[in-house]
Amino acid sequence: MPPSPKNVPISPATKGLLAHCRRTAAVAKLIAHHLFLPSEEKNLLCAACLLHHRSTGLLAPESMARLLVDIFGEALRVDDPVPVIVRGVLNAYDVPGSGTVLESRLAGILRLADAFDQDMEAQPIDGEEVGEILERLRGGVDAGLWPEESIHALVESTSPPSIREPGTWRLPVFPQAALRTLRLMRDPRANLADVVEAASLDPVIAGLVMQLANSPLFGSRTWISTLSQAIVRLGFATSQKVITSAALRPMFSSPSLQQAWHHSLQVADLSEQLACHAGTIDPAEAYLAGLLHDVGQIALHSMQLYDSARLQGLVSGGCPQIYAESLLLRTDHAKLGAEIAAGWRLPETMVSAIRQHHRSEKAESPLAHLLYVAEYLSASEEDLPSITRLETSLKGIGLALDDIGDCTVSALGSWLAAA
Repeated sequence: MPPSPKNVPISPATKGLLAHCRRTAAVAKLIAHHLFLPSEEKNLLCAACLLHHRSTGLLAPESMARLLVDIFGEALRVDDPVPVIVRGVLNAYDVPGSGTVLESRLAGILRLADAFDQDMEAQPIDGEEVGEILERLRGGVDAGLWPEESIHALVESTSPPSIREPGTWRLPVFPQAALRTLRLMRDPRANLADVVEAASLDPVIAGLVMQLANSPLFGSRTWISTLSQAIVRLGFATSQKVITSAALRPMFSSPSLQQAWHHSLQVADLSEQLACHAGTIDPAEAYLAGLLHDVGQIALHSMQLYDSARLQGLVSGGCPQIYAESLLLRTDHAKLGAEIAAGWRLPETMVSAIRQHHRSEKAESPLAHLLYVAEYLSASEEDLPSITRLETSLKGIGLALDDIGDCTVSALGSWLAAA
């Protein structure tokens, strides 16, 4: 018996094509919603978007079968033809100006959404911002590729909402005890007593250091009862990571930010390892940058509920988070995070790295390149995959793909995520 269409493995190239089709459908839905199309027409448009590469030969038969099952349900036999009404839209997509009035209208929306997504895929090479892409796509009206109402609807439906000024985001401040402790640990003149005195002023920090020192991770049968013994057992480098993560964790205390916090811990862990491999970036600075790289996620909570729902709708439809933010907000959490970091008066190298960690082709510092590679290693799906950006970032930190094969989240990183 042949395998079910849903169980047939697909190649990376085909998987990328299917992802493109789903993003095209998500963008087309935005346009259709703004044009107040009835549900039946929206569903027809969505089906056409998901199947619009059916005649290029790029979709293997088993992948086409998966799409048909996904769109029309398990009851559809995989050898059934595409429904006639969907085929009419697809034919009109292939030949602009053909088909019925409805087919031509929906095909124009599909053609526009398809072109927009392809331009977004080309960002690492072309460097265009979303506003520039939309302005250029207006030329498709004169070329007869899509009606003016479609491009107008896409522009209007993605007009950026106002996000409150950084000063109104009510972000937690860095705990002073943590700041003083971290400064002392970097000061070659400081002694253990100075560090212990500073760390003991924050019960959360002191408690986490003690908890880790007595955990099975350090494999000692001797129970430690003082903070100085705990720091000695952990060492300054590990203690510094624990103190930094304990200081920043309250900023991600909202349940909706827990996933972002765990991801930040992973990226921090991987960033430190990459810095050790590269040998040109301070591992402690890399760790802090990893913890802070997505701090802009906090600012997104300042959005109105309606805009937040639209953003989540695009993400649920298959658009990566950065893609959805850029389209709806004309900014993204990386740029918002840089504003927060600048408000904290962090070094410009840190601010720049946070701002550019998703746009490595524009990166000005090795730290930004390092963050991009760490994101890649964490299997993050926040942005469209890009070999161009990965190669640029690896070159920016002087490493090759073979050099980073052993970088995985450490036992300490896993412990901090679970603590």
